[in-house]
Amino acid sequence: MSADAPFAEATSDTGELSRWRRFRLAIVTPQAIYGTLLVSAIIGTAHYDESDLDVLITAVGTVLAFWIAHVFAESIAHYGTPKSIGLPMTDSFKHSLRTAAGLLYAAIVPCLFLLLGALGIMDESAAYQVSLWLPVFLLGALGWFAFADRGSVWWVRLLGSLVTGFLGVIVIILKITVH
Repeated sequence: MSADAPFAEATSDTGELSRWRRFRLAIVTPQAIYGTLLVSAIIGTAHYDESDLDVLITAVGTVLAFWIAHVFAESIAHYGTPKSIGLPMTDSFKHSLRTAAGLLYAAIVPCLFLLLGALGIMDESAAYQVSLWLPVFLLGALGWFAFADRGSVWWVRLLGSLVTGFLGVIVIILKITVH
């Protein structure tokens, strides 16, 4: 496949989606994007005198609370849809666990850096900065992949990446300002 071919058509000879495409569809979800914005805003609202451990505890607790709320809401909403008539509530619950997983995935890498800072493996200030700005890079990468999926040439992917990262910064700043 050429560099400009869309990922959407990345299939095997049997017509199945490639491993990359399956991974991309499982990881890049609205919940993962929201989780990325959420964890960045939580980290960004930390006071200058808070330790990385304090920020980590706040971030993990908040993300877990939002994840539980999302699982609950999605379970109830999914259970009430016409396509789930006749299905047990456990199926709706399993569906919601799958769709809400992105909220948790989004917090893993930033929280890992906070943990490294809290454990003294990495300088706390550097760990905090990485955990704050890495999600912006990830949002930019999501922009790149979204345009790649549409078959865009490299410079459109790059522009999409920059705009997505910039919009992520604006949303993070808005969330920090509101909180």
